[in-house]
Amino acid sequence: MTDDFSCLNIFNGDIACKLGLECGITGETLVWRETYLEGPLLETDDLHLFRSVRAEFLSQFDELEGVGSERLYRHLQKMDETLLELPENSRLMLWFDCCMFDQTMLMRILYLLAQRKTPLRQVFLYCCKTNILTAEDFLRGSSESVRLADNDLEVASQAWKLYVQKDSGAMREFAGKADFRNLAAMKKALLRCAEEVPDANGLNRSQKQILQLVAAGRHSFEEIFKALGQLEEYPFLGDTACKRYLEYLTGKGLLICKNGIFKKP
Repeated sequence: MTDDFSCLNIFNGDIACKLGLECGITGETLVWRETYLEGPLLETDDLHLFRSVRAEFLSQFDELEGVGSERLYRHLQKMDETLLELPENSRLMLWFDCCMFDQTMLMRILYLLAQRKTPLRQVFLYCCKTNILTAEDFLRGSSESVRLADNDLEVASQAWKLYVQKDSGAMREFAGKADFRNLAAMKKALLRCAEEVPDANGLNRSQKQILQLVAAGRHSFEEIFKALGQLEEYPFLGDTACKRYLEYLTGKGLLICKNGIFKKP
């Protein structure tokens, strides 16, 4: 990056990026394309090792068939380096929503910012009140964004580390005592993350909800997926992730599927 680089906008998805540009957002753009709700998350500050494990996992997704782990690694590396090499006088604007998918990405981004040798002093966050950014959000976001301080980065970094550790008790304890005044959505997301830690039977809250929905008469994928979102304050699970959960449950023998219909065995 050049020294005259002035502003970087990081978006939670391609649709948000497109909408933001249509609404007149200026500066460079970066879409943070990752999902930290699935797969291994190494408890390490070694970025190369972390990226290598993530790239190998993501390469197994059906929707990424043919991309390959090496190309995915380069993508993850580019995202990391964009943050870590951003000139210290740059303005960083983060555009996210309240759902757990977004907030775990935000945890990771702020964790990376906290690792910088030269801190950024202009880090701003706009988090909409729902689980989707709208044109209205982009039109008012720059004026209503929150400027994040070192303490906010430290809080997010600790939240990320606890999330990676999958220690539900520690997540709840930290959410109850840390200063999340500028990261209110992250606090709620961390508490929800604690419920996604698998229990003694290897099931998280979402998977148990799927079993309950099937038992209550939702048998098609469309019915299950729609009803699952209705159980969340901020729906976060995408359709492909939901399908992977269903595959996991059928693989464990907790569901059977015939002609696209899911039932209890």
